[in-house]
Amino acid sequence: MVLLIPINGMVAVKMRSYQVQQMKFKDSRIKLMNEILGGIKVLKLYAWEPTFLELVRGIRQGELRLLRKGTYLQAISTFTWICTPFLVSLLTLGVFVCVDKNNVLDAEKAFVSVSLFNVLKAPLNLLSQLISGLTQTSVSLKRIQHFLNQDELDSQCVERKTISPGYAITIQNGTFTWAQDLPPTLHSLDIQILKGTLVAVVGPVGCGKSSLVSALLGEMEKLEGKVSMKGSVAYVPQQAWIQNCTLQENVLFGRTMDPKRYQQALETCALLADLEVLPGGDQTEIGEKGINLSGGQRQRVSLARAVYSDADVFLLDDPLSAVDSHVAKHIFDHVIGPEGVLAGKTRVLVTHNISFLPQTDFIIVLADGQVSEMGPYSALLQHDGSFANFLRNYALYECQEHPEDSRIALPQADEEELLIDDTLSNHTHLTDSEPITYEVQRQFMRELSTMSSEGEGQSRAAPRRHLSQSEKAAQVTEAKKTGVLVQEETAQTGKVKLGVFWDYAKAVGLWTALAICILYTGQSAAAIGANMWLSAWTNEATVEGRQNNTTLRLGIYATLGMLQGLLVMLAAFTMAMGGVHAASLLHETLLYNKMRSPQSFFDTTPSGRILNRFSKDINVIDEILAPSILQMLNTVFNSLSTLVVIIITTPLFLVVVLPLALLYIFAQRLYVATSRQLKRLESVSRSPIYSHFSETVTGTSVIRAYGRSHDFQVLSDTKVDHNQRSTYPYIASNRWLGIRVEFVGNCVVFFATLFAVIGRNSLNPGLVGLSVSYALQVTAILNWMIRSMSDLESNIVAVERVKEYSRTEME
Repeated sequence: MVLLIPINGMVAVKMRSYQVQQMKFKDSRIKLMNEILGGIKVLKLYAWEPTFLELVRGIRQGELRLLRKGTYLQAISTFTWICTPFLVSLLTLGVFVCVDKNNVLDAEKAFVSVSLFNVLKAPLNLLSQLISGLTQTSVSLKRIQHFLNQDELDSQCVERKTISPGYAITIQNGTFTWAQDLPPTLHSLDIQILKGTLVAVVGPVGCGKSSLVSALLGEMEKLEGKVSMKGSVAYVPQQAWIQNCTLQENVLFGRTMDPKRYQQALETCALLADLEVLPGGDQTEIGEKGINLSGGQRQRVSLARAVYSDADVFLLDDPLSAVDSHVAKHIFDHVIGPEGVLAGKTRVLVTHNISFLPQTDFIIVLADGQVSEMGPYSALLQHDGSFANFLRNYALYECQEHPEDSRIALPQADEEELLIDDTLSNHTHLTDSEPITYEVQRQFMRELSTMSSEGEGQSRAAPRRHLSQSEKAAQVTEAKKTGVLVQEETAQTGKVKLGVFWDYAKAVGLWTALAICILYTGQSAAAIGANMWLSAWTNEATVEGRQNNTTLRLGIYATLGMLQGLLVMLAAFTMAMGGVHAASLLHETLLYNKMRSPQSFFDTTPSGRILNRFSKDINVIDEILAPSILQMLNTVFNSLSTLVVIIITTPLFLVVVLPLALLYIFAQRLYVATSRQLKRLESVSRSPIYSHFSETVTGTSVIRAYGRSHDFQVLSDTKVDHNQRSTYPYIASNRWLGIRVEFVGNCVVFFATLFAVIGRNSLNPGLVGLSVSYALQVTAILNWMIRSMSDLESNIVAVERVKEYSRTEME
């Protein structure tokens, strides 16, 4: 045993290195899948699915290559620990009979020793799993430690208490960067903004306008200087962040309902016309990332959230870029401008719309991360500096880029009609039977041209599916009727269907599965043969106080024992090959199906559910399912071997087999059904954690700006707690099972011993010793058999969930 420790230590070190590399591949694959799901519309628009399919496949091949090496090492480790109890037994008996020819191996010495050595089997079998588990734990802990040791934002970066009287925002000699190891993005800023003023921030693309807003929010690293801001903050990002909840909840954003203020926010942000079109009004559920809203609608919801917050300072990062010119004018006049609802509030507006600049109180012109000019509009024009050049260049660009804008300003159309036209242009899928207006065509083409550059697409409209494609979008159609877009994920109930096991067997390979069963049958036969041979050896008559042919008997005993270990190792290698093949095939099927799924599927399915399949469920198939099958086969064949040996040696045991079997089956069925369903509930409750985490990470700057970090932490903790509710009952069910299996096992030992005593006149000592030694193992074997069967059924749920998403309708 001591000699095998260095060997297994080397195996563990090598497995750890493979695990580290495999984790990197897994991270890359999940990151790429997250990006694919985030930009699935763009992928489908440009027919990029084959390209990204190959990218994921390439990463997956590297992951599988390391997985294969790790499973082979695991097979070697399994072989060494399986052989250890037998080698100890063999060496002990060999030394006993070879040291002194007068030593007689009788049943008392042999089977007492074997029984004691068998006590080592269970912990040594688990030791290989423990080494593998500790290796994975070590890698995971180091990764978590590395993440937790990353630099955090300074919460005191923006001072809230000390500020010059009369000012809302001040920056004194501020220099900011996005990371400590990167060069500064903003240099030597000295800015003072009076309370209640409207300040515009302008400049060419890439000059640092959005970075300035981020610096005011404390989202950048402050290298030097001082930033002060007084009062509460509302933030409207350049790309609107929308939660997967109702439109009303997006606007309220955790605040209590004030009907008057809420109505004012909807009206001034031009959302009332949208509510008439949306199926559930303001109770319509907004899909993940606002998938069922256009870019303009998302931006107006984001702006309405800011208006409803009634904050002191409003940081508006180009909020009018995603809406048409007439809607932009309405929003500026009724919300941002001097006559808007935010009049009297401090407003910092990043904009490219030069038509609104004359109505601002103050203008900050940025160039290359520095302030080039500041002052009122008229003063900057008279100065004829960088601001005047910016106006001339941008006006020329606007004329070249949007020569048709003159057709948009329809003087005879009143504002309400224009807003309704804008709303309908964002819902062309609802007006199939109506003539397509020029405005709709122009809006659609503008959105089409900007999708590729904007990723999520500031101007992406809701999915435009014609009625002729309604069959492919049944879920979306139903959602429009009810106002609920994303349905709750439901857990399967009842036993896992045999079809799921059959699917996995086919993925492993039917011939491979058959070979594994044959190998385990062979190892059980070898184990029984070795023990029967030992029993015959102990019954051999002595001649002159000695046993003959001890060398031959020892050699055959050693051969049978080593054959058992060899067959177990071959089974482990075969299962490793089959398991990796199954993991590859199931992932490939899932990936191909998702790449070919219609857009309606992604509209109604949160990305967290899909990522759950590609991360946790695929991980179970990769690393847990194959060892679970091997453990189950090992315990099942050991249980059958034990039962066969006890019945052969003590036939009277058949009398109690049936009642003990019924008791055992009752406990097994109840436990397996419970643990299986608890595992399903855990899997289903895990998806909302992924979705919420993804949503939170995307909107971190908005959440922090509105001071809702604690609320989102509490919500995340609630989802994790909900996920963990199934864990405690699962542990309790293990204890419940342990008590009942211990009782059945003790009954087996009692009756095996009782019947051996009753039949002592007809049984030879060797067979009695063999029967009792096997009976002493039965408690642990039965316990592990039920748990391994339960673990297998719990883990096969991953195949069930992957297959569920591998069989959805494709385009």
